Amino acid sequence: MLGYLPLRLAYLCAVLVGAASTHYIDWVDCSKHVPPPATFLNTTNVNLSSLPQTLHCGRINVPMDYSKPIGVNNNITLGLAMYRPANPKGVIFFCPGGTDAGAAAAWRVALNQTGPYFPDFSGLEDYDLMMMDIRGTWSSNLLNVSLDTVSSIFVPNPTNQSEFDATKAASKAIIQSFDELSSPPGIVQFLGINEVIQDHESIRKALKYEKINFIGLSYGSYRAQLYAAKYPHHVGHFVLDAVVAPGLSLDDQANTGILAGNRALLRADAYCQNDPSCPFKAQGRGSVPKVSGGLCPNKPLFFSSLNIAVKNSSLETFALQYGIYNELQDQPIFPIINQDLAQLAQGNTSSLSGGGPLTINDAVGIPYLCSDYYFGDNTFAGFQKSLQAGTKLDTYKIGQTAAWNIRMYCAAWPYAVAPLKTLHLKAPMLFVTADFDASTPTEWATIAWKTADHSALLVRHGDNHTTFNLPASIATRMEKEFLRTGVLPRVQNGTEVTVYHAGMCRVPIPDPYDVPTGFVAGDCAIEDECNLN
Repeated sequence: MLGYLPLRLAYLCAVLVGAASTHYIDWVDCSKHVPPPATFLNTTNVNLSSLPQTLHCGRINVPMDYSKPIGVNNNITLGLAMYRPANPKGVIFFCPGGTDAGAAAAWRVALNQTGPYFPDFSGLEDYDLMMMDIRGTWSSNLLNVSLDTVSSIFVPNPTNQSEFDATKAASKAIIQSFDELSSPPGIVQFLGINEVIQDHESIRKALKYEKINFIGLSYGSYRAQLYAAKYPHHVGHFVLDAVVAPGLSLDDQANTGILAGNRALLRADAYCQNDPSCPFKAQGRGSVPKVSGGLCPNKPLFFSSLNIAVKNSSLETFALQYGIYNELQDQPIFPIINQDLAQLAQGNTSSLSGGGPLTINDAVGIPYLCSDYYFGDNTFAGFQKSLQAGTKLDTYKIGQTAAWNIRMYCAAWPYAVAPLKTLHLKAPMLFVTADFDASTPTEWATIAWKTADHSALLVRHGDNHTTFNLPASIATRMEKEFLRTGVLPRVQNGTEVTVYHAGMCRVPIPDPYDVPTGFVAGDCAIEDECNLN
């Protein structure tokens, strides 16, 4: 655990006398602030005593609670890293989404470490590139929690009041564990999107840029939109990739999440029809969802990633559903998914053992989600209503969606959350989505784009969660061109991409069997192609 980063003595004195500390970056020796291996940064052959001059590492102190002045009992330290050329043409803020490591991305750019599914900044090296670890993660005073306590929430969706009460008790224990083990005291209450966008604004002021450009991936797109709404005069060229739609209720998120899971499974089937090694190819179209929907557990399973053994039918069914759902998220590796389904059909459940033991970085996102989502009816009746509506759409019995998980994680969240609001953005922005993204359903991009008066919607006809990580994609080139020029891509309708401008109507999502498969479309053929950020 990185822990809470102490202030330097001189800087602490400045805070005590009321200096404008939120406008000051303390540049530090990068060799003493190396991101951990879990950030997918490879420093094995890197000479830390001779790092590139373009790499800059910094610390900035900001208020823990922005409604109060910064002080000894109201400050946290954010960690950031930047790629800085000699004469930058401007600055691009990069938010990779969720609680993903940000600062490590600047290291990878400076060290020229590339990978098929790493964010690709080629062509943007003449800009300052700012990457921050959001508060409470990685180098920004990483939160802490009992992982045994967290694992207690990984149970089937509650189907009666007593199960819901047990879920609520588990949620309460998790939140209490975060509160007790994280520092500084009280930080768990101040992790929401409103604080994070003010952190970005503090860094903008410290860097003395009047306007910033922004790449927001996944949940980073949500943060970028709220930043643009709060600070419109500082908005440059914003790319919102794998869009989360502000104002969309959890119930609507659940329904669209189920539909996205259906489409992702059909996408796996479409991939199978073009893959000679697919075990279901000879069975023809529809074989993959048929096998997935008909699976029944026949022996106890152990999920190492959840630290739980499952030994009864409801938990076994949950484990199967959870495993299949997880494999369809982010960058799905369809050959592995199809091979795993073939093993499951033969009774071999070892393929769903998970991705290793649960870590703090797996669990740390819970309080962020709880801070941002307004539940409305946070009762068992409300949960049941959402389950019943989503189940009617669950054609292939995947049985899982992130919105239901959030309801469970946050069932006992003790702090007030404001109702969701739809934004109305005036600055031209580029909204980017993929038809078959199972993590952020493509419907979300359409909803968000329609609230932005002068923006474009770029639809990539493939899968993969985020587009900016696909260096060979036409869509990625369009994103970079917009970042450089601010000129939206022209209206077009092609095999790989379709572009809509404001006022146009998006056509229905295409048949998954009519869309090309392969690396450019977002498909991972082997695991090494899918080195995730």
